[in-house]
Amino acid sequence: MPSSEIQTRSPRLPGEITLLFGRIRRGIRQRAALSGALILVSGFCIYFWTTLLLDSGWFWLQTLELPRGLRVLLLALCCSWSCVVVFRRIVVPLVCRFSGIDLALLVERRFPRFEDRLVLAVEAAGKAKSDSRRGSEMLQRSVDEAGRMAAEVSPSEVFDVAPLHRQSRLSGGLLLSVLVPILISPSIPGQWWHAFVSCQENYRQRTTAVELFAVAEPGSRRIPFAGAGQLCYSHPTAADLELEFVIPDGGPTADTEWIVPDRIRVDVLRADGSRSRAWVAGSDSRSFRFVITQLREPVEIEVLAGDFRNTTPWRVDVVQSPGLDSIEVNCDYPEYTGWNLQRETQLSVTGSEISLPEGTVMQITAISAKPLQSARIVTDRFEIRGDQQSTHVTSSEGNVTILEHLPLLGDDGKSIRFSLQLMVSVLKQDSTSLFAADTPEVLMIPSNTSLRFFLHDLDNVMTVSPETLQITGVPDQAPVVVAQMTDIGNSVTRRAKIPIAGRIRDDYGVESGGLEFRVDDETNWRPRPFRRGIQKGSPDVTLQRSASEPYEVFDLEPLALTVGQAVTLTVVAADANPSPGPGMTRSSPMPFRIVSEDELLSLLYTREIALRSRFEEVIAQLEEILRDLEFHNPMAARADAAADQATQEDTLSLVSCSSRSSNNLRRQANEINALVLAFEEIMRQLINNAIPLHNAEAMQSGIIDPLRAASANELPAADRALGALLVAAETRQSLTPPLASSQQQVRNLIGSLRNILDNVRDLAEFHEALRDLRQLSEDQRKILEETRQLQKQQLFDNLLN
Repeated sequence: MPSSEIQTRSPRLPGEITLLFGRIRRGIRQRAALSGALILVSGFCIYFWTTLLLDSGWFWLQTLELPRGLRVLLLALCCSWSCVVVFRRIVVPLVCRFSGIDLALLVERRFPRFEDRLVLAVEAAGKAKSDSRRGSEMLQRSVDEAGRMAAEVSPSEVFDVAPLHRQSRLSGGLLLSVLVPILISPSIPGQWWHAFVSCQENYRQRTTAVELFAVAEPGSRRIPFAGAGQLCYSHPTAADLELEFVIPDGGPTADTEWIVPDRIRVDVLRADGSRSRAWVAGSDSRSFRFVITQLREPVEIEVLAGDFRNTTPWRVDVVQSPGLDSIEVNCDYPEYTGWNLQRETQLSVTGSEISLPEGTVMQITAISAKPLQSARIVTDRFEIRGDQQSTHVTSSEGNVTILEHLPLLGDDGKSIRFSLQLMVSVLKQDSTSLFAADTPEVLMIPSNTSLRFFLHDLDNVMTVSPETLQITGVPDQAPVVVAQMTDIGNSVTRRAKIPIAGRIRDDYGVESGGLEFRVDDETNWRPRPFRRGIQKGSPDVTLQRSASEPYEVFDLEPLALTVGQAVTLTVVAADANPSPGPGMTRSSPMPFRIVSEDELLSLLYTREIALRSRFEEVIAQLEEILRDLEFHNPMAARADAAADQATQEDTLSLVSCSSRSSNNLRRQANEINALVLAFEEIMRQLINNAIPLHNAEAMQSGIIDPLRAASANELPAADRALGALLVAAETRQSLTPPLASSQQQVRNLIGSLRNILDNVRDLAEFHEALRDLRQLSEDQRKILEETRQLQKQQLFDNLLN
């Protein structure tokens, strides 16, 4: 077989080289792991110092822990970087496979004396065969030489350890810089661990702590801020907000106390983003008080006290104070009043006061504007306090009654329900008893009781100024009786019929009524019923016999009285009040004296004389008007003759005369009407006293009817004539005709009145003659009486002699 075709096996890699390569692989992995560990140590130290300095600087600036989000982010970055370092510096070298060529090149580069024999040996060991024997022998010699040289190489000589030494020194220095402060201050690692590893919210050990309270009215209540996340407090709108910052007792540890600063800084953050800041000095040894006046919008509070600062601002929400939207009273009036059928029993209180009859049972329902947790109603006698479970009633003496089955608040938390009854003032009731005898759930109150509503809502806000309801009990007054005699005087004949006009009023209706009288000195009143009975329960009764007779009549004739006796009349009425009994009222007594007909006529004659004097004065005034008009006849003639050139003096005089006369005429018209009424009253007195009818008829036909006719006809005609004269004088018209008409109408009126005056005088003369006749009769009676007495005396003297 030719040599060129001889097949030779490739040389095997010497064991020395294989051993060297194995040691190099181990060295690479060991050094990579050590380098990675040193990088991790350096990175940890740098992370420690960076975060520690960042935390210290932030706390120095803000007195706050670093935001937890930032700390979590830094921890995530550090962990991510550590994972990358571990993977690339430790894991990858451990799992990575290094080829022989790479190791050979590494050794060749470090030891040039191999002159590529090591690389040739690695490549030759990888070939399947060689081309010739000679070449195979040469290759084997190169491999053997590389093996001998590899045996002389130490693995430690392959690596440059200087960078690793520098890295070790750097890591050691950084680690020492961490350990020294830890040894000096052992609390640093724990605080750093809680801050940047555990990422706790609060990790610093403070020397000062602050608790915040709101001082709320009424009663200066200290209310802590509360809430699951942000601490909050609800404050009534437009009220002053008083905050109390308290340094609590104790300290961060059992051996130390919280440090109380000299002053604290309070920042108020408003809804529009503005901030106000104030420094507050201590009000006492451990508290600081700060006031915001008339708070109307929500705010947030931040405080800096020593090394304390709240991480989350305390929030103050503004809410409406609890108040009452409406008050309704369901009334059960006393049965005798009849109001349960006549009036509304469900009343809405529109103001702050309500008046009800005494004895009324009230169920009061007050509706709050917002849900309540409790309510309190205060009176002078007791206090009602309750919620949705029960009601507590506390008397003024301190006795407490619990009504567990009767909650004060409804299920909605807005309605307040309780029952009261107005005491009857005239009854003697036990002042210590709070509840009604027949209904133990009803509280008794006297008249003029003020209910003060104190509300406590779910926002923990209480009313400072209570809502007030004044309940006034209206006592049942006895009926009001107003009565008076009409068309009659106090002197009456024994056959007189006395008209009595009047009204009877009662709040809840008149039960009974009538007339009562006493004769002379009687002490007991004798009753006489009304001719027209009273409708029971009517609140307003008018005394009347019929629609045309608006009065009651008391007839004296059945009493068979004699001249000189006296009788007293009154009107009596009673109501239906059962407690303590019906109220009874009498009108003012009306005394009457029984006189003879002649004496009564004499009394009326005196009045007639006075009326005649007034009548004569009216005629005299009318004559004065007539003379005044007649005096201006020449002026009217001159004014008519001059027409538009009439003097102003004449015109003004005529205007003044007509105006003056018209006013005077109206005054006399009023006086004539008064005379008509006066004569009518005299006539009715004659009728009511049963005086013979011809006297009344004479007055009616001779005086009253003519006066009415004059008042209805002549008086208006004269007034119209004077008005026309005034218009003519003011407008410069012809004056003579209206002046003459005025004079004629006044003359007609005077003539009518003179005729009536003659009738008055005739009637007066008749009464004068009658009076003289009575006087003669009386004188004759006296003479006869004196004669009898003288005769008796003479007979007595004769008997003695």
